[in-house]
Amino acid sequence: MPKVLIAASPETTAVLERTVVWRSDVERLFAADLATAFEVACDTLPKFVILDGAPQDEVLAILRRFRSDGLTRKMSLAVLRQTATVPEVEALRRAGANVVFAGEALPYLWDAWLEELLDVPRRRVVRVPLRLDVWSRFDAAAEPILGSIVDISIKGMLLETEEPVEVGTKLDLSFRLPADPADLRVVAQVIRQEQGEAGRARSGVEFLIVRDAVRDRIRAFVEGDPGR
Repeated sequence: MPKVLIAASPETTAVLERTVVWRSDVERLFAADLATAFEVACDTLPKFVILDGAPQDEVLAILRRFRSDGLTRKMSLAVLRQTATVPEVEALRRAGANVVFAGEALPYLWDAWLEELLDVPRRRVVRVPLRLDVWSRFDAAAEPILGSIVDISIKGMLLETEEPVEVGTKLDLSFRLPADPADLRVVAQVIRQEQGEAGRARSGVEFLIVRDAVRDRIRAFVEGDPGR
């Protein structure tokens, strides 16, 4: 049963009651504020955390705290705001939010995102080389970036590169999985950034375009024997 931690006002919680978060197979936990949410998350290890009702700077700080701690780094994070500008939303995503809901509360539109975050797919740690071709409307002849995969799921991967890749950047990724001779290619988009090892940059990406045969190979690897 997936656990969801909610740090939200009574008004927002009432809206969430009309979403998939209130499914009978979801265990819901509650925190009074952002600081409490982080402590509860460390104690209970939920899959998904929903944050609401704090100023921008406080939300950014708690998102960075979640992403910098080993216990909470991989949790899915959603931020709910009554109002937010485009730069504010981009800053929240750069700080680690998987999704930001801003403006009028529309549960029927939230459900698709919430359900995807509730059903976070299994990931497998792997360290393999990767070539990133960045899509740029300004420089079609841009040099490819070399990096490595840190972990991978059927919906996305965590990349490590020498230089950070801006959130929102679309990438054409080429890589091989261990014990698989096939060159795999996917189109992905950067959705968050975090600090990697030895000063390297890490980028969380979600897949946008994946051929069925490539998805099948990734699924077979993720669901395979970790000892291979």
